[in-house]
Amino acid sequence: MLRRLAFAVLTLSSFAGCASTPGEPDTAARDIDYRGSDCILIATIRDYRTLDDRNLLIYGPANRAYFVTLFRPSFELRSSFQMGFSSRDDQLCPFGGDALVVGGLNPEEVGIQSISRVDEQQVEQLLVRYGKKKPSGPQAPEPGKVKGAEVEELG
Repeated sequence: MLRRLAFAVLTLSSFAGCASTPGEPDTAARDIDYRGSDCILIATIRDYRTLDDRNLLIYGPANRAYFVTLFRPSFELRSSFQMGFSSRDDQLCPFGGDALVVGGLNPEEVGIQSISRVDEQQVEQLLVRYGKKKPSGPQAPEPGKVKGAEVEELG
């Protein structure tokens, strides 16, 4: 009896892990790994593009893109024209204390939460999601007026 109960609890908990949660990203970019543990060779980083004060895209060799999420927001990330890295080796990873260094006179180190390799389609999804690009393709039409939905003043 106890074994059956333990099996049922394990089975239900595995199903619960697959369910979406309110804090999960929208379904348009569901296939992007938001908890990625990829690493990038620092010497191969060629460019970056900030998405907001906590997320950015870093481009490596052959224009490979990586979606990077920081542990905390940084206002300096949006306004900085240059970026550095703090790492104990030649790789930038979301573990081992690696961080982005942004800012001019008073540089700020911000730890890296995740790094995920993304393809061109996922880059497009992220740019649309963060408002850096308008969605391509047909858009849903604006809702029309509904007859009988006017507001009447009470007087």
